[in-house]
Amino acid sequence: MKILVRPEYEPDNGFECRWFSKYPLNISLAKTPKRRSSPEFPDHPLEQMKQNTSTRPLPAVTVWEAKPQSLFPRKRHSNLLSLALAGVTIGFTTLNAHAAAAAGQAGGVLDGQTIRILAIGDPVFQVMQKIHDDMEKMAGGKIELDVRPFDVLHQQVLLNAQNPTSSYDIIAIDLPQFGEYKSFLLDLNPLIKETGFDATDFHQAAWTGAQVGGKQLGIPIQPHPEILAYRKDLFEEAGLQPPVTTDDVLAAAKKLHNSKPGLAGIAWNAARGTPLGQTFIQVMGSFGQAPIDLPRTDHGFSIDNIKPENMKPMIDTPAGLATAKYLKALMDYSPPGILNMAWDERVRVFAQGGAAMTYIWSGRSAIYELDPQAPARGKVGYVVHPHGPNAAPVSPLGGWSLGIPSNLDKSRIPLAWKVITWLTSPEMMKEYTKYGDCVSPRHSVSQDPEVVMHCPVVPVVDEMASKGELADWQRPPVPELQQIVDVLGSVMHEMLAGKRTPEDAVKESQQQIDRIMRKAGYY
Repeated sequence: MKILVRPEYEPDNGFECRWFSKYPLNISLAKTPKRRSSPEFPDHPLEQMKQNTSTRPLPAVTVWEAKPQSLFPRKRHSNLLSLALAGVTIGFTTLNAHAAAAAGQAGGVLDGQTIRILAIGDPVFQVMQKIHDDMEKMAGGKIELDVRPFDVLHQQVLLNAQNPTSSYDIIAIDLPQFGEYKSFLLDLNPLIKETGFDATDFHQAAWTGAQVGGKQLGIPIQPHPEILAYRKDLFEEAGLQPPVTTDDVLAAAKKLHNSKPGLAGIAWNAARGTPLGQTFIQVMGSFGQAPIDLPRTDHGFSIDNIKPENMKPMIDTPAGLATAKYLKALMDYSPPGILNMAWDERVRVFAQGGAAMTYIWSGRSAIYELDPQAPARGKVGYVVHPHGPNAAPVSPLGGWSLGIPSNLDKSRIPLAWKVITWLTSPEMMKEYTKYGDCVSPRHSVSQDPEVVMHCPVVPVVDEMASKGELADWQRPPVPELQQIVDVLGSVMHEMLAGKRTPEDAVKESQQQIDRIMRKAGYY
């Protein structure tokens, strides 16, 4: 199979592909013409890669013949050969009865045709790469899976929307992006009604998160919350209870930091750009404030009908200042290199015993839960985002849904819909969990004993969903969201580096975002 990648430097066999966005992927590369760098990104720019902004020009495409090997670092790959995660390196295991049921359902999905999917390097799509050949056999046709880094995917979706006819049948959409993409996504409600598609099995927050103005614009495939993971064994040894509040986090981090050689109190996203910008608005949600002036409800904030007057930034507020001070305080108990740490780096540090706690998107728990060599495996507890004073316990929901571009040739819409219903079926979602995607937005899959055995985090998230502890207002679906994140990811990074005070950082962020909103004409 062919996988589109954009390497920042010349790869060799088995390198860890470092995208200029957030997800690494270990691959083996066949001998095809190499290029040391793309014109826009010469000389291995790791520092640019850390900035992770969405305004960077799109580099030229390089196509490599690739075989996905593992979600885990190469040095331990030999220890994982007994796992199905080794994918094509050792051959695929026979699909079990549940997958056979999915195959039966998918028997007429492609019927010799080709489906074109634009996706992200998140676990569910990495799994699809691993079991690609089996999926094609099940579907009876070709599956072209174009996997892009986060920011490049965003740019490609925008470019595709300008085409007279879409180049893709299905695209992956992050929950906060529905507001930006709403004008060029197909309303799925007519297809849902026509085919009798049952939505009652999905987590409510995941299902409604893909709605804008009453239109269902996507079907959840990998929505998952950011939560806090902690080492149960270390907490028990220290006589600590699972953290409930942000003060609990700081107290536990202080007690456990350096209590053992190489052990930090907590790992988190502090890298400049999108990683830190998202961290700020998500943690600010735990202090009871949305990033813009959304209408308050009994359970947080409403994003159903965002008006121009709701676009005023809310960074220079008591909650915003408390968030800045909290993140600054975390620095004292963080691992070395925290100012360059992003999504998977923080989880790998935690997995290898380098931190007692980590903020984590729940699906990334597969990095250690499915690795028998990881010191953290089987020793991790999970809690909802710890909250600040007078705030409710709630975790931000993110992750991915599948949608159909509105400029897709109308003759291909039925095929795209059939494939979406297959890919999001309970049988396929269960199959994904075996290969490294510890996510299920379906209640039925979340309670499956085999899924629980593979992925202990899944039933915990399901319980959070049932309690109403998952929300999507922390990253509201507005077109300017990425600009908000970019500002915070830059200004707060200066604050963490000691170049600004927390007070100055929230004021500067407020002013910059206010200018963005005024320029957009909201007020």
